[in-house]
Formats: sequence, structure tokens, C-alpha cells
Amino acid sequence: MKVMRQLGRLAAGTAVAAIAAFAGVGFAQADGMPGKRVVYEKPWNWSGLYFGAQAGWAWADVDSQITVSPLAGNDGVGFDSVRTDAPIAGGQIGIQHQFGQFVLGVEASGVFTYNDDFSNVVCPNPAITCGKRLDDILSVGPRLGWAMGKWMPYVTGGYANASVSHKSFITGANTGVFLGRERFEGWYLGAGVDMALAHGWTVGLEYRHYEFEDQTMLTFIPAGLLTGDIRSIDTTVDTIALRVSWKLGWADRSSPLK
Repeated sequence: MKVMRQLGRLAAGTAVAAIAAFAGVGFAQADGMPGKRVVYEKPWNWSGLYFGAQAGWAWADVDSQITVSPLAGNDGVGFDSVRTDAPIAGGQIGIQHQFGQFVLGVEASGVFTYNDDFSNVVCPNPAITCGKRLDDILSVGPRLGWAMGKWMPYVTGGYANASVSHKSFITGANTGVFLGRERFEGWYLGAGVDMALAHGWTVGLEYRHYEFEDQTMLTFIPAGLLTGDIRSIDTTVDTIALRVSWKLGWADRSSPLK
């Protein structure tokens, strides 16, 4: 009988402990300190103002059609095409709001290339070398994302403006230099994915394709005088960039349960 009473008390104690555990009742620890409180994390909220930095690579195709060349013996009337690539770095700032799983926003960005020199090809006049260089790209446009917890794939597009430079010179001599630089308006389309990190930080990868309108470019000699050459420039650019952003506001966590 004594054994049966002990087994009964043990079973009753085990049942009470199990019920308390499943009910979430916190018992004091043996040293008198309270048990740990559970912190529950809310689903990530993508709404807010953000800004950050980015770095990556750009590939540009610059087609140049020389329509007028009154100075005989320089580039010569004709066509040249230069493919140039370079690392890029810059920043972005934007604001967005989450509607259910949809995230709608607008973003402005600027990236700048790091080129040691021009990318060169032979000009229509084979005695002359023609070079092109992408200098920078500015853009602004909407973004549409799909919230998937801490991941957000998105598409983007909008207005873009780029600076492109030209240089031509006598091959092997670096004399008879003609220089030109213009800004070109256009558009871009892109897609990317952002991943949310702790305390408002996000990291992402983004691809963009840019198309810029044909535009004429004048050239100058180093002294600043017009050469008289008139060329039509057509530029397309592709970029891929790793982005890091900080979203303003407190971390998306709720208070500990009492």
C-alpha cells in the first residue's frame, strides 16, 4: 500500500507538471530567479524610408556614327562601336509601403564608374583610334515587390540619365586629340531580390538594363576649341550590383509576453 501511495503521488505530480508546461506557466527556478521570457518576432514589415550603398559591374555598348567631319584626316565619316566595362559604386534612397504582400515604392539612385582609361577601337579613319567611356548613371523610378517574410523579389523601371565621354587621337602617338562628353536621357528595366537582416538592414542583388536615346556629340581639342566633328551616339548599358540598405525605424519585434 505504501508503494501504491508513492506511485500515485508521483503520477499526480507528473500530470500537474505536464499541464503547467503546456499551459505556459513559468515556475520560479531553484535559485529564486524567474524563468526566461519568450520574445516573439513579428513578420518583417517592408514599409518605410531607406537609404544605402551599392557596388557592382557595368557593361556598355556605345555606337558612334560620325555624320559631319569637316577636318580632313581625323576620324573620317563613318561608324565605330565600342564595348566598355568597369566596376561601379554608388548609392540609393527610396520609400515604400507594404499592402498585404505587395510592396510599392519609388527609388532614386546614382552609380559612378571607375575607369583607368577609355576603351578603344580603330576609327573609320584607320590612322585614328576612337575611345569611349561610361562615366555615371542617375535614375529614378518605381519598384513593385512581393513580400515573402524576410525575402522580397521585385521589379523596377523608370527614367535614367547617363554621361558618356569620347576621345580620338592619332594611333600610337596620342596627338591630334579630340575630346567630347554629353549626358544622354533614357529608361531602364530591372529586377532583384532583397533579404531582410536584423535591426532594419537589408542586403540585395539587382540587375538592370538601360537604353539611352540617340544624341549628337560635339568634340573639342584640349585647348577647348570646337573641332567641327558631329557624331550621333547610341548607348546601352547592363549592370549588376550588390546593395546594402538601412530602413529607418525600430526593429520589427513585439514586447516580451508578461
